Amino acid sequence: MRIIAVGRIRERFWQEAAFYYIKRLAPYTRLDVVEVREGDPFKEGREMLSHLSGGITVALDEHGECMSSLELASWIQRRIIEGCGCISWLIGGPEGLSQEILNRSDLQLSLSRMTFPYQLARIILLEQLYRAFRIIKNEPYHR
Repeated sequence: MRIIAVGRIRERFWQEAAFYYIKRLAPYTRLDVVEVREGDPFKEGREMLSHLSGGITVALDEHGECMSSLELASWIQRRIIEGCGCISWLIGGPEGLSQEILNRSDLQLSLSRMTFPYQLARIILLEQLYRAFRIIKNEPYHR
């Protein structure tokens, strides 16, 4: 798994939340986090594309497909069984993702119809990935 995100998490509370879920994900999957510089969406998109190395690309977008936690876990499990390689999760900055990124993605996923700051979107994604792996392993996930 790889998260490619625009911007650095500067606030300590977001950093701690991200570290918490990255640590909890460690027994389930290898996770790389790549941060690209904030700029215009086109430049951000170009830099994001340079970090893709095959596999499946998921773009987080407010207009994307909505899934429940169980559906996301099932989607991830199917990709693992298919041997898809790396799943890259792309998180845009304040202006969102470029059209080039959206066109390149295999899946556009909405975390909610609400709009979140990109730092919070990263935390939500990390938590949902952790929850998905707990579901896949038939471990309690509601806590």
